[in-house]
Amino acid sequence: MSPLVSILILSSLNSINNFVSLKTYISENAKIHCYVYFINEDIPDFPRVNILEKNKKDFFDYLDTIGIEHTKVGSYYFFNRKNK
Repeated sequence: MSPLVSILILSSLNSINNFVSLKTYISENAKIHCYVYFINEDIPDFPRVNILEKNKKDFFDYLDTIGIEHTKVGSYYFFNRKNK
């Protein structure tokens, strides 16, 4: 029984690492897809599955579904909450 309990504990701890704050998710994906970016502090910081999106379109599409908009000015990307 002891090894089984150890496996369950380790697997549950691993799942904690699968979640990050929304701002961290945006930041990690923006580093890959946008390079130069600014994340507005008004964006809520709820948990999000820690995934690096395959491409910029998937990243922006997901943000659109959760009420985060992006604008591009020159080579800079700005991430803000959508107006209600």
